[in-house]
Parts: sequence; structure tokens; C-alpha cells
Amino acid sequence: MILLSDANILMDLGHVGGLSILMQLAPVEVLDVVLRECEHPSQPDLVDEIIGNGITSIDAQMDWITQIAPDPKGRLSVQDTLNLYYATKFNRVLLTNEKRLRIICEERDIEVHGTLWIIKEAHERELERPKKLCDWLDRLSKLSRRLPQEEVVSLRTALGCM
Repeated sequence: MILLSDANILMDLGHVGGLSILMQLAPVEVLDVVLRECEHPSQPDLVDEIIGNGITSIDAQMDWITQIAPDPKGRLSVQDTLNLYYATKFNRVLLTNEKRLRIICEERDIEVHGTLWIIKEAHERELERPKKLCDWLDRLSKLSRRLPQEEVVSLRTALGCM
């Protein structure tokens, strides 16, 4: 299994110091156009942290956009469309929190997961202490991440968060 990460996943993990955990799950790739989305004043060192943690940058080809069935509702960004193509063509597990992209992946039988899956996997594989993972959930909630509350509650219970 090779993971392909969207920017929102990398930003989330950057906020909580979890990029190294991601690399313990499986090899991780990021498209160069997605990596550029991670260049933001709120996280000025994020791109260096991503590369420093061994995440591989892949050069996206713009002609990939024309090689995949388009989103019928036309709501995918160029980056999301390229992620969709690359995950399909190269059999990658896509990591994203983008609802529309997740729906399309599920419709096309592409394995897709989000930040909560990463936290759950880190717990199940004992890659990080439950207390620290609970702290991650708290920090992400304070950052106004749109995490599905039902899943957050379930994960908090599994982790033993207070």
C-alpha cells in the first residue's frame, strides 16, 4: 500500500506534529501541485517538514486532467482532479478530508481515508500514546477542522479521552 496525501491531511498533521506517524503507516507521496498548497504563512515550515519526513513529491502532469472522467458536478479543483487521476492510475490509497473528492472516490471504488483514520491507525498500531492522540483531536477541533462529530466521539471513546 502506498498513500497519496492531499494538502488538508498534511496541514492537519503538521498542526499536531504527526507527519512522522503518517510515514510509519506506509510510504507516502504528494503531488507537487498539492505540496505547493501547503506553502502558507500559518505553517511556514510545513513543506520542509513534509519533505524532511520522507514524503515523496511527485511531478504532476497537466494532461492527466483530460485522462480521467470529470466530476459530473464540476466541483473538483485541479489539485483534486490530479489526485483522483494519480490514485486511480497508480493504485494509491488517497488521503483527503475533501468531502466531494471522498464521495467520488467511493463511487469509483478508490480507497480513501481522512485524518480520523490516520489517528485510529496510529492507535491500533500503537504508534502513539492515546493521550497524545486525544490531544491531536482537541487541537484539530480548536482549529475548526470539519471532522464528522459522530466519528470523533467514537474515536475519543476508543482512545479513552476524558
